[in-house]
Amino acid sequence: MKMSRSFSSSRGFTLIELLTVIAIIGILAGIIIPTTGAVRTAAKKAQVKSMFSQWTNAFTLYKQEYGFYPAVGTDVTANLLSTDKDSLEFVRTFTAKEIDGTATPVANLNGNKRRQTFYSFSDAELPTATNLLTDAFGNTQFGVLWDQNGDGVIKVTGADKDGNLQAVSAADGGGAFTPTTGAGKDIPDEGVKAGVIFYSAGKDGGPSNAVMSWK
Repeated sequence: MKMSRSFSSSRGFTLIELLTVIAIIGILAGIIIPTTGAVRTAAKKAQVKSMFSQWTNAFTLYKQEYGFYPAVGTDVTANLLSTDKDSLEFVRTFTAKEIDGTATPVANLNGNKRRQTFYSFSDAELPTATNLLTDAFGNTQFGVLWDQNGDGVIKVTGADKDGNLQAVSAADGGGAFTPTTGAGKDIPDEGVKAGVIFYSAGKDGGPSNAVMSWK
C-alpha cells in the first residue's frame, strides 16, 4: 500500500513586511501615547481642582467662625504660597497645629484663637519630606486671592482690588503661569464672583494646562 505524505511549507516575513508592521506599530504608538498623556493630565487637573475646592471650603468655614477670611501667603499682599513658612502658616491657620501635629501657641494661629480645625491635610498635599504644600503635578507654588472687602467679588484691578496676581512656576523647572486680566481674560476687569481663588501652573505653566479653582 502506497503511503501518501503531506508536507507543509512555511516562510518567514520579508523585509518589506517587517518594515510595514513596524511602521503600523509606530503609528499606533503615536496615537495612543499622546492620548494617554492627555488623560493623565486631565486626571491630575481634576485632583488639583478638588484640592483647591477643599482649601476654599476651609477658608469659608474660617469666615463662618470669625466673620472674615484669614490673610495667608508671602507678605500677605503678595498673594503667594511658595515657601515652607507659607505652608506652615497655612497649616497652623486651618488646623491649629504644627505640621507634625503638635499644638501651636495661640499667638501663631493667624487669628484662629478658638483652635478650630477647619481642614485635615493629606500626605499627598503636604509631604513630610518637604513640608511644602504640593499639588498632583508636584507644584509647590500657588496663587491665592480672597474677598477682602466682603462684596462677594474678587478684583485684581482698580482702587478696590482684593490683591495682586503673582506668577507661579511649574515643578521641575517648567514654565510659569499668571492669570490674565481684562475683557474675555481669566479675570475680567469687573472681577470674579468668588470668595477665594487659587491657581497653580499645572503641568507646565501653559494657559491650557494651568489650574484655576474658579474655572
